[in-house]
Amino acid sequence: MTSASRSVAVAFAVWILVAGGGAALAQPVTVERIEVSRPGAYEIEVSGPVPDKNVATGNRVEAKAYKSVRPGTRIEARSGTIIGAELTIVGAPRRGKVPLKVVWRYPAPGLTNPETKVTKTTDEYADNQLVGEKFPVFWGLTQDWHLVPGTWTLEVWHGDKKLVDQPFQILRP
Repeated sequence: MTSASRSVAVAFAVWILVAGGGAALAQPVTVERIEVSRPGAYEIEVSGPVPDKNVATGNRVEAKAYKSVRPGTRIEARSGTIIGAELTIVGAPRRGKVPLKVVWRYPAPGLTNPETKVTKTTDEYADNQLVGEKFPVFWGLTQDWHLVPGTWTLEVWHGDKKLVDQPFQILRP
């Protein structure tokens, strides 16, 4: 084999390795399920409001830090209470990006925003999370009009598949 043909063979082998490696990096994400842990009441530190016309309050917040303060799904409706859970996507590859839809369902008569006069029985928003990484989902009972007793349900969807159906019983104090 001449040195020129050796160089071509090496270059071709490198190209195969790079192309093969690129294909491995682009493998599709598969989602088996989402595990729910520590549903209950939380304390959170927020990074600020994220405007979102799709939710009853007109804003979402993202948690910089959080801690579970009362585990369990029976929670007294007190202003300032934060409900939610930690979730983990089970699938492959680890740290693969997964588009999700988060839905909160509220009991009748729903939530009526006193500023807009709009009543909603559900709110939903899009989110992206990583396979194998824990992430929190919260709802803040921060206004008197949020304190609607009954079953509040957290759902998380991936495409047309519901992966989480976590109810919370919000009770009168």
